[in-house]
Amino acid sequence: MTAQPAVDLHLPSTPHSPKLVPVTAPPRPPVTVVVPCYDEAEGIPTLLARLETLAPLGWEIVFVDDGSRDATFATLLAAARSRPWMRVVRHGTNLGLGAALRTGFARARGPIVCTMDSDCTYLPERLPELVGLIEQGADIATASPWYPESVPAEQYPLRLGLSRALSGLYQLLIGPDVHTFTCLHRAYRREVVDTTRFRASGFAAVAELLLRGILGGWRVRELPMQLGERRFGESKLRIGNAIVAHLGLLSLTAVVVWVRWIRRCIGVRVSS
Repeated sequence: MTAQPAVDLHLPSTPHSPKLVPVTAPPRPPVTVVVPCYDEAEGIPTLLARLETLAPLGWEIVFVDDGSRDATFATLLAAARSRPWMRVVRHGTNLGLGAALRTGFARARGPIVCTMDSDCTYLPERLPELVGLIEQGADIATASPWYPESVPAEQYPLRLGLSRALSGLYQLLIGPDVHTFTCLHRAYRREVVDTTRFRASGFAAVAELLLRGILGGWRVRELPMQLGERRFGESKLRIGNAIVAHLGLLSLTAVVVWVRWIRRCIGVRVSS
């Protein structure tokens, strides 16, 4: 469900011939930011206040409520009535982060599409820096707490340890050029999200989207960024489920890389 734009109703002199005056469609925004939300009602006011700083840029923000059980959807819908830069979409049930991203991408109108966490653990105010990397020629720009110049947070030892371990394993398969694979705080050229198909429904979708982008030949840039502290609500990450999903993704990536290596070897032998 989305917040609807106002429609002007012209009332003519006679009550028998009402006429609906057409409304000019809003201009295409330069950037769409997709924000998946699940049971984040407590932090929504703070999130909106910080995103207000991006309003002068003419961006649109698409919030995807992924079947929240609290007042997240009602809070977003009420806020959208006075914020023309907001659009709100809702899943009837919780479908997972990957599904929320696909829903947001399908409704994004901008030529550049950003994604971000609703808990503001990465600074929303730094999204323009990621967009700047896209404008400079990157196809995917991602925040990176594991980039050599980054200062990693210390508040989440288990989450950080899992992220670092997984990123290291993905590097072994893909190569050392990209340091962080599990960060949602990103910007994409529109063509990337339109053509890159990813299947994961949970948190592994973030890594899958980047991996498929790299294997598809898209150019990736990283922006050093520290992971901040969650101030409202609780993390929805379930470590056990995440490990199982990433193990499956690692296996799939290994097969793809292995098949490509075999094809290159066969091509070399045939040509020789």
